[in-house]
Amino acid sequence: MTKEEFISAIKELIGSNGRAGWPVAVRDRIAFPYSNDLRITAGNVGVTFLWTMRDEVIPRLEKENLAIATNFYTPAGLQGMVRNILGNPFIRYIILIGEEYSSKKQDSELTSANAIRTFFEKGVNSNRGIDGFGNSVYFDKNIPFELIEKVRQNVKLIDLNKEMPGAGLNEKIARTNILIRSLEKKNAFLEKPITFDYEKSTESFPFEGGPIIVHGKNIPDSWIRMIYNINRYGRKNLMNANTDRWVKEINNMIVVIHEPQDLSLEINPFLVPITLDKIKAYQKEILSPLLPEGKAYTYGNELRAYEYPDIGEIRELVETAEYRDYEFGKGDWLHKNVFKNKNNFVEINQIDDLIDVLKRDIYSKACVAITWHPWKELMRKHKSSPCLVFLQAVVQDEKLNLSVFFRSHDMTQGWPENAYGCAAIQKEIADKIGVETGVLTIMSGSAQIYNNYYQQVEEMLKKYKDKLKNCNDSRGNFLIQVDGEIIVKLVHPETGRELQEFRGKTAYELRDKIAGAVWELGVGHAIYIGTELVIAENALKNNKKYEQDAVLRYD
Repeated sequence: MTKEEFISAIKELIGSNGRAGWPVAVRDRIAFPYSNDLRITAGNVGVTFLWTMRDEVIPRLEKENLAIATNFYTPAGLQGMVRNILGNPFIRYIILIGEEYSSKKQDSELTSANAIRTFFEKGVNSNRGIDGFGNSVYFDKNIPFELIEKVRQNVKLIDLNKEMPGAGLNEKIARTNILIRSLEKKNAFLEKPITFDYEKSTESFPFEGGPIIVHGKNIPDSWIRMIYNINRYGRKNLMNANTDRWVKEINNMIVVIHEPQDLSLEINPFLVPITLDKIKAYQKEILSPLLPEGKAYTYGNELRAYEYPDIGEIRELVETAEYRDYEFGKGDWLHKNVFKNKNNFVEINQIDDLIDVLKRDIYSKACVAITWHPWKELMRKHKSSPCLVFLQAVVQDEKLNLSVFFRSHDMTQGWPENAYGCAAIQKEIADKIGVETGVLTIMSGSAQIYNNYYQQVEEMLKKYKDKLKNCNDSRGNFLIQVDGEIIVKLVHPETGRELQEFRGKTAYELRDKIAGAVWELGVGHAIYIGTELVIAENALKNNKKYEQDAVLRYD
């Protein structure tokens, strides 16, 4: 096959989005070539710039021998990388640059960069993952082991982050361009380009649609329960038009974490196992207003250095006598959370501002912070719009509850770090106003499990299925006894105080009375009560002693 014929064959491949051309996987997320640009050449070089904003890199890259350039956010991206290389085996070099992770222990962290390094060093294990990365990486069974290994053997990783540890982004891009021009030109390492089908996932169960609410103890426990619900009930949907990124999705997934400050990792169910160092690194970032080089945003920066373009309007507002006298009285505190930056914009530290409001009115319901800039987001033109949009801090029962809304959420790998970050914000606010922390509620407008995580999620749920069993109910416990009739008492789960009593002769009669009064019961709790009521009814009819939670035996 000539080079021209080979390129024509690549152009005829059908990608996972059902369209002809290349890249064949996650095409809409590739920075170069653009998703609608069928630019296919014999270029040998692929570049990944990890978490760095594409606009900081793509315009400055040499294009002559460049086949593909893209972000690489999670270890799960390895499968897409291999699919795209097998679809275009002219690729013989991968150059790695860009922002990795905020932790100081990068060599030991389970990051996307380290996943790439481990893949090229060690290859794929018998479980179709890579050693040390748990369930975060999985190669579809439709891709033969020998072809995955061919990629590893025939593509060279050039790791400029390791070779140039003290260099800035500009220096690394300059070195990348030298390599693109000077690397030895090579032919394709396969006789023809190849694509592969995808493994089928389990079908979703029907449900009424809309929000699902999950309560959990700490973040790992809450994550297992939330993932179970999305995996079971999530509707099949696309992330964007003209994409191959299918997801299982719940609209308005609500997770209530009752002990969000519990950092115990005794149970570590996450697809990329989280370490305490990684949690602390992410929390440090979300508590800081600084924006690292090459990043479009951080939540810490948006919340603590929120930009407003007209400094005159803010100055006019805070300096008027009406504003100063409106509620809190005069004082310099009105100015202290407003700063002018180098662009002559205003930066507002929203977290410090709401802390000051709570110090003056601890029961205020106006303590909100946002990351969304309507003037920046017109037509939603950015690929890097913040996912965390809104948070609200409210004191109830003398505890600081925090509610957070994410517009779009990768629940498998993004949610855990986000949850630990939000818990840090909650603790910071609570500590500064002198109260304890309460519940952390995270609502995800579009809660997704990506299709490249389906198999890993199912394996995780098999491992932790026992954690889902729970008959405890925070809305009350039921005590059942038999004394001439069946007596059911609803008691407070913490104090044991009687809240309500139901009496009847049969389980059927009591079913209607309880269901009419207590609308919400967990499935496990409801089945338990039903079973106990039937046993109590049999004991009453047969003049036998009834004891709750004991096995009833008949002679």
